[in-house]
Amino acid sequence: MKKITIVISAFLIALFVIAAVKEARAQLVLTNMKVKIVKVERKNNRLQVRVHEKGNTNVQYVHIDARTRFSMYNKPVSFDQAWKIFHKDQIIRVKGGYTMNFHIKARTILM
Repeated sequence: MKKITIVISAFLIALFVIAAVKEARAQLVLTNMKVKIVKVERKNNRLQVRVHEKGNTNVQYVHIDARTRFSMYNKPVSFDQAWKIFHKDQIIRVKGGYTMNFHIKARTILM
């Protein structure tokens, strides 16, 4: 009886640890930054961008999905229209969060 109690206790502790790790992976660090488009990758639904600061050469990926909202001059833009508007060297504002691999998952893009 004592062995069964120890096994069940160990199982429950392991279950709580695994649940906490999965929840931590789902959290996003929020971002709101002005970036310059380096490359438009419509096939992969992402943009290669660089933070719009003098001398910054780090390129990041902004992933876009069906839930991403777009706005141009405070007017909503559709998903397909946004892809037609995006071009190299365009300055945009991206609001969203970082994923576990440090890419940006866009929630809102302002053009």
